Amino acid sequence: MDVRYAKEVRDDLLVSMAWLDERCEGLGDQLESEFYTAVSVVQERPFSFASDHTGYRPCRLRRFTAVLYYRIESDIIVVMGLFVGGRDESQLQDRGEP
Repeated sequence: MDVRYAKEVRDDLLVSMAWLDERCEGLGDQLESEFYTAVSVVQERPFSFASDHTGYRPCRLRRFTAVLYYRIESDIIVVMGLFVGGRDESQLQDRGEP
């Protein structure tokens, strides 16, 4: 399946990477790598993750307390957000189209 990204995802990733790099140089790059690994997993097995209370499908990153949220539209995976730590996931409800 093809993957598209909601416009907010880039900012989610960049802000999270910067926050982690402030704590330990290079950790942001590791988060980025884990993010794209999760996207690959979702792309290979999009129906392996059930929808949760947000209406999106969560895929937890292995190494970080982070979750990639996505939805499936026909034959396209739309990544809606990356949430790190205790961020309020209710913000997903306000996310628009990719």
